[in-house]
Amino acid sequence: MTLTIEEGIYYLLANNAAVAAIVGDRIYPIKLPQDPTLPAITYQLITPDSMIAHDGMSGTGIKRYQITGFALSPDEVVDLIEAIRICMTCHKGTIGAGANTIVCQAILPAGGYESNEPEIERYMRALDFIIWHNEPVS
Repeated sequence: MTLTIEEGIYYLLANNAAVAAIVGDRIYPIKLPQDPTLPAITYQLITPDSMIAHDGMSGTGIKRYQITGFALSPDEVVDLIEAIRICMTCHKGTIGAGANTIVCQAILPAGGYESNEPEIERYMRALDFIIWHNEPVS
């Protein structure tokens, strides 16, 4: 079974020792659960795209994803986002294990931002990545 790129992002982050040491398995698609344990990560698709050749789909997806780290202190969110940056930036190759894989051609940084919610003591930083990956062609 081929992993989706979303499953590949989760796998890449969850199986990175530095990231997992900070968040464990608290990696969520799109938004945090209600009353989350922090630190945690969310990931979401920002811009989907697929390369098209003259004869149809090329089999390469180019998608922009935002990976956001949440923590209870500014220092903790800085450490988390740095671990995410190192894990994701310039990654290429097969993601996954056994038959459950996806081929990632490249992951490149594409910006980010920082915010905080002092009334609930939550700090966040986000990084955007452009991900080139193999995708099924029908």
